[in-house]
Amino acid sequence: MPTTRGWLVAATGAILVVVGRLFGATPLEQVGFGLVVLVAVAVGVVRLGRHDIGVERSVTPERARPGQPVSVTLTLVNRGRGPAPLMLFEDRLPSGLGGVSRFALKGVEAGGHRTTAYEVKPARRGLYAVGPLHMSFMDPFGLAGVRSEAAGTARFLVHPAIERLSLPRDMGEQRSLASSALRQPTGAQGEEFYTLREYVEGDDLRKIHWASTAKRRKYMIRQEETPWHTRATVLIDDRAGSFEGAYGSFERAVEGAASLADLYHRSGYSLRLVGAHHPGLPPGRGLDNLHRCLDLLATLQARPDVPDPLPAKLASLESGGSPEGTLVVLTGTPSASLAAVCTRARRRFRQVVVVCYPAHRYGSGPTKARWEGEKTTMEAVRLLSRSGLRTLVVGPGEPLAFGWTSVSSGRRHRGGEATWAQRPELV
Repeated sequence: MPTTRGWLVAATGAILVVVGRLFGATPLEQVGFGLVVLVAVAVGVVRLGRHDIGVERSVTPERARPGQPVSVTLTLVNRGRGPAPLMLFEDRLPSGLGGVSRFALKGVEAGGHRTTAYEVKPARRGLYAVGPLHMSFMDPFGLAGVRSEAAGTARFLVHPAIERLSLPRDMGEQRSLASSALRQPTGAQGEEFYTLREYVEGDDLRKIHWASTAKRRKYMIRQEETPWHTRATVLIDDRAGSFEGAYGSFERAVEGAASLADLYHRSGYSLRLVGAHHPGLPPGRGLDNLHRCLDLLATLQARPDVPDPLPAKLASLESGGSPEGTLVVLTGTPSASLAAVCTRARRRFRQVVVVCYPAHRYGSGPTKARWEGEKTTMEAVRLLSRSGLRTLVVGPGEPLAFGWTSVSSGRRHRGGEATWAQRPELV
């Protein structure tokens, strides 16, 4: 079909033909006829060409991080018997990546191929779709063109940003939990014999290994491995009510879950990721399990919490069979009900940590509403601490790594401003 330029040229040619005949101006009539024929030839070039263009698209990498360049490569092959004219490409992009990518490519000879690429830099996590790719053939004068879909849609994932965390010290045993990623000896009830050590005051006398004691003439204690030290569960609160519409609060919670998944993967833990609404993933180890966790977090969205699914989810985790080492709950604004259900989880989990991203700290509400939100947060934190749970409250601009380190000393990290006391003059 003629382009806009082609229609204008054809219309101009037709007018010149009519004017030339009315005034007997034969040269003018010939020029007009030539313009009309030129447009017709251009249409024939683009529609009747013997070219056959095939396009393949590849996206690298298929899993990216926010701000990481993602390369979209197009490989074109002319499988026809004739050369292809000028080609214009239009690749549709998501709104966060610019909306559309347009570029031109010179003709491809018969049997030839071309490779072209462009980059995009996604700023946020999510599932991005590139395409469909539309291809237009143009004649050298731009008078006619044929538009068709050359390639479908390609997708890639952008994982949440990850902070480098380290395992906190185990306050019960006064040693690093990192060693438990391999084999963790303990004097508690275990499942597999590990080694012997010398008796120290306070050890369970039932663990004395009498044969070794008689041989070495000093008390030797039988140590056992407790496999539950190397199992962790990360629960991300995907209830919309916990974040009160504060987009930044939920995004930070997702990034925190991704950072913990990376931490437990590097430490050799068996990790399970669940949500309040989302059924989550079964426990697993290794790089494949980490990728599954990050893929889930890349597309996780907060959902309305009516009815509230969190108590039922924590009850199902608590009712599991064998004990586990750690449960980490990442939520928005904590509440007294959250403190109650998390406290019951200690029946199965040796250590329970609650990481809070209060919505009022990330939102732009009025001052009074922020004070009330802070009061609610601190009351819930006190309840959690009294129940023996470790709590972190992370504000905007604060790295999770700093607060996570404070868990090792058993301190309660509140985060945010140093004081949130009400100011009478601002009430």
